[in-house]
Amino acid sequence: MDRKKQGYLFFICGVCLYSFSDAIMKYFMPFYGVHQVTFLRAVFRFLPFMLWAIFTGLNPLKTRRLKENVFRSMLASLGTYSIMCAYNYSSLTDVFVVGLTSSIFIIPLSIWILKEKFSSWNCLAVLLGFAGICVALRPGGEILQLGILFAALGAIISALNQVIIKRLASTESELTIIFYHHLFLIALSSSLATMQPVGKSHFFMLILGGMIGAAAQYSMIHSFKLSSSSGLASAGYFMLIPNTLLDYFLYDKIPDLYIASGLILILIGIWIAFKLQSRIVNSP
Repeated sequence: MDRKKQGYLFFICGVCLYSFSDAIMKYFMPFYGVHQVTFLRAVFRFLPFMLWAIFTGLNPLKTRRLKENVFRSMLASLGTYSIMCAYNYSSLTDVFVVGLTSSIFIIPLSIWILKEKFSSWNCLAVLLGFAGICVALRPGGEILQLGILFAALGAIISALNQVIIKRLASTESELTIIFYHHLFLIALSSSLATMQPVGKSHFFMLILGGMIGAAAQYSMIHSFKLSSSSGLASAGYFMLIPNTLLDYFLYDKIPDLYIASGLILILIGIWIAFKLQSRIVNSP
């Protein structure tokens, strides 16, 4: 399979895994609050990568681009907090619907920062996905609420974060990119959290959520080594599909006609983008 198509599939795999991980974390928000859940999420995601570094003998802190890694860590941590706060106030589907608008920001940022070129068909795929998101937002509905504002902030930060990851991926390993982010997020969240005892059953579910999140993060970062960030932009919309299902099975939130119509547009856009991945050409 073409490398860019592989990257697209890795990205889709990552966003699906993120849906499961974030659904687990949202469930525990009422028990432990935003700061403690953010801390536990970061710790349990960090553990697999720390074990990886120990057993392989790799030094994940060795980098050619220290300032850029530190800046991305701060930016990604702010984005993480924005999304976690959004979960605290809104449903999974509403947060993801708004959060997925990050894809529309990725193309101009990729052109500006990375000097990427992209297919006009890929642009059409992103616009179709964005149209699906606009439909899913239920035109005329009361969408402007605190959780949605946090989700919108997270979407803008996510777009910039993905472009920076693509830039770092040319010289840095997945382990290094992940390590700096988690060290910063653990330090930040631990300083803000008021820790409460975690029950045994909750503890194992939180570990599971962290492990799934670790796999999601690796898949998404690895995808940037295989494809362009503009080429991957539309893949993020796929997250609405598993997330809508999770909202239905976990929180009895039935998708309405707007969500269903939006999903159809998103799927059409994703199919176009996947089929045309091999035509996307990056500038040297």
